[in-house]
Amino acid sequence: MQSSVREITALQVRLDRIEKHNKLLKRCVIMLSLLFVPLFLLGAKSGLHDAQFGQISAEGLTIRDGSGNQLITIGSSKEEGIGISIYNSTGNRVLGIGVPADGKGNGIMVSDAEGRPRIGLGMDDGMPGIALVDTKGSKILAMGGDQKVGYGLLISDSKEVQQIGLGFRDGNAGIMLYDKKGQYVRGLVRQQDGLHYASHIDDKGAEVFE
Repeated sequence: MQSSVREITALQVRLDRIEKHNKLLKRCVIMLSLLFVPLFLLGAKSGLHDAQFGQISAEGLTIRDGSGNQLITIGSSKEEGIGISIYNSTGNRVLGIGVPADGKGNGIMVSDAEGRPRIGLGMDDGMPGIALVDTKGSKILAMGGDQKVGYGLLISDSKEVQQIGLGFRDGNAGIMLYDKKGQYVRGLVRQQDGLHYASHIDDKGAEVFE
């Protein structure tokens, strides 16, 4: 069980790294812009003012509406990497995608109508991860993993203190419960060979197996 707890903790560290990469997305954002870019690269012929371009080279691009409000920004830099941002009608960034300068990951950030990041999806050194964030910016759910380290899910409270953990690796599965301080108190384990058992922490702080 303790090994499962360590695996969940290691996964949390990796997801934190993904979240740091995704902070780039708060400045740059995506998706719909991928639909607009081909119109500039390949040319659109539906109106009198359309133009066709063979190639466009730029470090940044901003698409605005008729009132001058930015709708999409695309940019790149050696320091931060590559990013695309999409804004809503109130000017808040609501969707983004980015690749950090070190090239070790990539991610998508989805924000609410107020521009607060709520969902992060990314890759870090080949490991996928997802994080959900509450309206105050606290990460309340994180999940991810791969075949090498296993897969896990961690649910935390509004103070980012872990409360529930789920883990699976090499045929072994576990469920962990934590107290309000984030300390392990009870769990269930099913090993690959079929053996299954429960454990809990007694009043002396020792782990008791059942």
